Amino acid sequence: MDQIEFADGFDRPDTLAFGLGAGQLAVVMAGALAAYALVRSPFPPAFADPAAVLIAVAAAGLGWLRVAGRPALDWAVFAGMFWMRPRRGMAQWALATASPSDGAPTTDDDAPDAPMPVDPDITPTFHTPVAPDLSPVRRSPTRIDGARRVTFFSLRGGTGRSTLATELTCLIASSHTDQQQAPRVALVDLDLRSPSVGIRLGTPERTLLDFALAPPEDRSVVDFMVTHSSGARVLLGPQSAVNPEWPVTPALLREVLRELDMEGFDLVVLDVCPELNPLTTTAICACDDVFVVVVPTAGGVHDAYRSTEALRRLGLRHQLRYIINRSHPGVDLTEPMADLGGQVIGDIPDDDAVIAAENAHHLLGMEDSGPAAIALRRLARRVGSELRSPWPV
Repeated sequence: MDQIEFADGFDRPDTLAFGLGAGQLAVVMAGALAAYALVRSPFPPAFADPAAVLIAVAAAGLGWLRVAGRPALDWAVFAGMFWMRPRRGMAQWALATASPSDGAPTTDDDAPDAPMPVDPDITPTFHTPVAPDLSPVRRSPTRIDGARRVTFFSLRGGTGRSTLATELTCLIASSHTDQQQAPRVALVDLDLRSPSVGIRLGTPERTLLDFALAPPEDRSVVDFMVTHSSGARVLLGPQSAVNPEWPVTPALLREVLRELDMEGFDLVVLDVCPELNPLTTTAICACDDVFVVVVPTAGGVHDAYRSTEALRRLGLRHQLRYIINRSHPGVDLTEPMADLGGQVIGDIPDDDAVIAAENAHHLLGMEDSGPAAIALRRLARRVGSELRSPWPV
């Protein structure tokens, strides 16, 4: 399924008066009061009257005018946020790539064994172009925003969250061309209730619990991660039942994510359990994208509503996107998805090959050519393109 965008409808803001929400009504009233005060001011009428009319019209437009289904006030706020956010352009690139002789500050990362990543699409006019480093060396922590973090979520178990997380991680990790290396991708299994990433990959190694119990002054998260043949680094979940409150805590998760950022990973995929406990809530709130998994059944649609409502209460409205898993021909989810007001970025058809691949500890998207494998690769290309990863055409 190609990208589909829907208008708001599930959580449309409540109106207070004249069809306006609280913010819009406040702007209209403030404009009216400002216009009245200007008319009653000692300024000459030739100036005060046109200015008052202009203020009143602008306030009314921000309140009542709607552009692409959204109030003009929202667009004004978005525009202000865009212009006020920090810019990262050529000057910052030059500072990152400048040598000590250029006057740039020197750090321990200037050593020859820690090359600075360079965007090959940028050709500076004031520096000698530097070819990207293609050697598989450990990168220094130069990412300003850290790794991009995504997770799959549903309040209902058995929707295929872990399968999607595992397939997406390994597909993106194995993406490369002859000119550029694949992105560095990590998968962290945080489903303490029923961890299944290790079973899915067939790799019973050291786990997140081993990392949690190791002495804090001596442990490093990468030492407890297993490397899959795709190139993905995986921190497996505990192999046995553990206390949900200790030792795998939200503080430990923040330590893991901080270390992964410092290690220079491009993408971190978090596999969480289907309940909003403190650990899961911390993980979800740390993500840039939360993919709500929707199974096309009556119960699955009901769960999508419940999951969406719970996540929006956490303030994650703009991080939510949707993936339809195990879809069947003839099942139309247009109406509920339009009501949810979300964006569908993937449609994975029901395929018996998924179960066969799990039983054989194989990755469907990397080793099969069926409909589900094709849809998984399409999803991975979509997410990978957002990382500017080098996907072959």
